[in-house]
This record gives sequence, structure tokens and C-alpha cells, in this order.
Amino acid sequence: MPLRAEVLATGKPGSGRLKAAGLYLSVRPLRAPSGDASSGEITALVETELPRGAVASSLARLVRELLLLSLLVAALATLSGFLISRRLTRPVQALTASAARIGRGDLSTPTPRAPGAELGTLAATMEEMRRRLLQLTSELRRRQAEGEAILTGIVEGVFSVDRDRRIRYLNPQAAALLGVKPEEAIGRFCGDVLNPRARDGSRPCDESCPIVHARFRGGATAAEHLVRPDGTRRAVVITSAPPTEDQQFQVLRDETDVEVGRRQRDAVLANISHEFRTPLSAQLASIELLRDRLLLQDPDGLDPQTRDLVLSLERGSLRLTQLIDNLLESVRIESGQDSIRSRPVALDEVVEEAVEMTAPLLAQRGQEVEIELPYPLPAVRGDAPRLTQVFVNLLANANKFSPPGSVVRVGGAVEEERVALWVEDEGPGLPGAAGSGALFDRFVRIAGEDGAGEEPETGGMGLGLWIVRSIVERHGGTIEAVAGSGGRGTRMRVVLPLERTREEAA
Repeated sequence: MPLRAEVLATGKPGSGRLKAAGLYLSVRPLRAPSGDASSGEITALVETELPRGAVASSLARLVRELLLLSLLVAALATLSGFLISRRLTRPVQALTASAARIGRGDLSTPTPRAPGAELGTLAATMEEMRRRLLQLTSELRRRQAEGEAILTGIVEGVFSVDRDRRIRYLNPQAAALLGVKPEEAIGRFCGDVLNPRARDGSRPCDESCPIVHARFRGGATAAEHLVRPDGTRRAVVITSAPPTEDQQFQVLRDETDVEVGRRQRDAVLANISHEFRTPLSAQLASIELLRDRLLLQDPDGLDPQTRDLVLSLERGSLRLTQLIDNLLESVRIESGQDSIRSRPVALDEVVEEAVEMTAPLLAQRGQEVEIELPYPLPAVRGDAPRLTQVFVNLLANANKFSPPGSVVRVGGAVEEERVALWVEDEGPGLPGAAGSGALFDRFVRIAGEDGAGEEPETGGMGLGLWIVRSIVERHGGTIEAVAGSGGRGTRMRVVLPLERTREEAA
């Protein structure tokens, strides 16, 4: 009845379910004929009934069929997914296992092929990577074997340290030199293994370690005295290379026998030079006394040949004295015993004494000395006899390389906090590379540029300029060889720091 009332009220068809009767009901209105079918008067209602049981059974059967179909589709999807995953995971697992083998260092097992475009490309890339790694590893092993063969075959000891200076490698020669076993030294601090000792007994590991210096200077060399576990001492030269990544290599060269031989040689040279110098000094004094007496007795009637002989004896004695002084100085410098006394020094007196000592040598070749020094010439701190030896050697060099009758000039200039003095000759000048520091090396003898190619007959042993540089540097100064004024000759320029008073220093 409610459904009928609703259709009558709205004029529209309606439908519903009658639970009590178990039916589906559809109601449609019928209108009287008129001009407008939608506005005609409702004259009847048409009702259509459908039993609910037949529809429910069909619907239940449809639901069961859909449920069975869904279960079947789910089962088929699960089965196909499992099969597809098995097909995909097996190659991935094989590639994972191959990558793990490569990570462990196993480069001999090839990478298996994989199906599919993406997996196949990945497998091919991994196989190419494995082959290249195998080639690189083989090359590295070959080079490592060559390096170990070289390090084992060389005479010098070689060891490497990390950034904390702990030993990471030690060749047999270094182990034998240090008196330790390689396995005992690995991982220990290098100072504890080498056990270096300075002259005062302290360890130089904190302040003068060549390993640390090489990290900032690109390389360092130091002579050390090592105390071995058995108490014996070895003199070695340690050459440190700059670090590469996390390693730094050092080379040990045993110079114990060389040092012993050097000490014996220096002792012999010192003794011989000392024994020579004593009679030479007496001989030179006698010659000077003889010359003065001859000149005082009868200077006008003196036989020229006798005078030349006396002067020749004096010059020869001076030359021998200078050579012996250079030998003694070189021995003292090399043994580290040549200390510099720090006292106020008047440079004009130093130059005057040097000119007086070399006057007979200059007079032999008719050479003159022109001195142009600034006045007043400030004082410096140093060792007057050593500075006199510097200018004696420079004047002797100018005497050797200047032509007879030439002029040797001694000049100077005062600069800021330093004074420069130079000795200039009128010789042929320096050859192309002689202006470098090699000119002042030990036992170096360089000819002029005039093509002569030979040092004068009065040439020495090549110690003079080396001694000059050593003395000047120990005074805190520098020396250089430059071209003389006018582009001719050679100027030896010595620069020394000025003496500063306490007030000036403050």
C-alpha cells in the first residue's frame, strides 16, 4: 500500500521488495487518454510480481561462479608470479654471488650469463670488469714482485712508515743494519727501532727528524748515529722521500766504515798539515828577516838575482802556508770542529791584513790592489782570523786568474742591516755555468771563458772557494760570483750582517 500511494502521489512508476510475501513488485500508473499523455488522470495501476526465490537462486549461483572464478584466477596469478620470480631471481642470485666473489678477490671464476636484455647487459659488464681487474691485479703483482726483488737486491736498507711514523715495511738489508727481525719491527715507532742518538746523547726524533722534514721540504737527508740492540753504534745516512698516500720510504746507507776512514784521513791530514806549518812558519820568518837585512844593508847594490831568489822563496812559502791553512780549515769544517767566535770585527782591518799577506804574490805578477771602501765601515760580529782567510783566498784567486800587470779591486757598500764587500779581477771571467753554486763546491776548479781551458800553473786543490763559502755562511752571510764591472773579469761578492747593539735589537 505505501508503494501504491507513492505512485499515485508522484505519478511515476515505482518498485520494491516485499519481504513478508517474498516477492519483487513493480507498479506503473495508467492514465486516461488526453491531449497530453503526461497530464492525464490516473485511472488504474498495473502491478507486476516476481517471486524472490527464483532471483535469489540465480544470484547465489552467479556469486558462487564468480567466487570460484576469482579463486582460480588468483591461483593462476600466484603460480605464474612464482614461476616468473624464480626465472628472474636465479640469474640475479648468480650475479650477486659473482659480485661477492669478486669482492673477496676471486677473479678467476667467470661471471655466468643471464637471460634478458637488462640482466644480460649487466652480466656482460661484470664479466668485462672481472677481466680488467684480473689484468690489473696481475700487473700489480708483477710490479710488486719486481719492486720486492729490487728492494731485496740493493745494498742499502729501505723501510717505509705511515703517517704516525710506524714501520710498515723493512727489507732484509735494513733489518740486518738495525740488528732486528723484520716481523719484530713492523708496527713499531721508527725511533724505537732505529734508536738514533745525537752527539749530546738525545734522540732527534722530535726536533730534527728527516722523515718529518721531508713531508714539508719534498725530501731530506740526515746523518745519524744509531745504537743497535747489542750496544754497537752505526753511522748511517738517512734519505727520506716525500710521502705517497699513506706511506713514506727511507733509504739507509751504512757509512760506518766510511766515517772511520774519513776520521783517520782527517787525523793524518791534520797531523801532516800541522807538522808542515810549524817549519814553514819558521822558514817564512827567516826569509822575511833575510830580505829585510839585505835591503837595509845595501838596497842599491843588492844583486837583482839574489833579490829575486829571496822574493821567490818568500812567495813560495806564502803559497805553501796558504795551502796548508786551507787543508787544516777543510779538516776542521768537515769534522764539525771549526767553531766561529762571535766578536766585534773591523772589516777594514781584515781587508788590510789580507792585502798585506798576499802582497808578495801580487807583486810577483806586477799586479796592483785598489781599495775603495766606504768610510766609516761598520763593524760585524764574527771571527777576524776566519774572515781574513776569506779575503786571502779571494785575493789569491784574483791573483791566479788575472793577467800580469792588471789591477785587483777591493770595494764595498753598506746596505740595510748588512755590508757587502767584493774582490774584482780583470781576468777572462766565469764560464757559462760557473756563476752557480757549483763554483763553491769542494775540489771544483773551473777555467776561464777565453778558451784556455786550463787553470794557471799555480792552481790549488779546489778548496779555497769552498772554505770561503763555509766561513761566510757560518757568519750568517752569503757569497756569489758575478761578472765584473764593464762585463769583464769576475767579482766575488761577500755579504755579511751588521752587528746590532742591544738598543737597536730592542
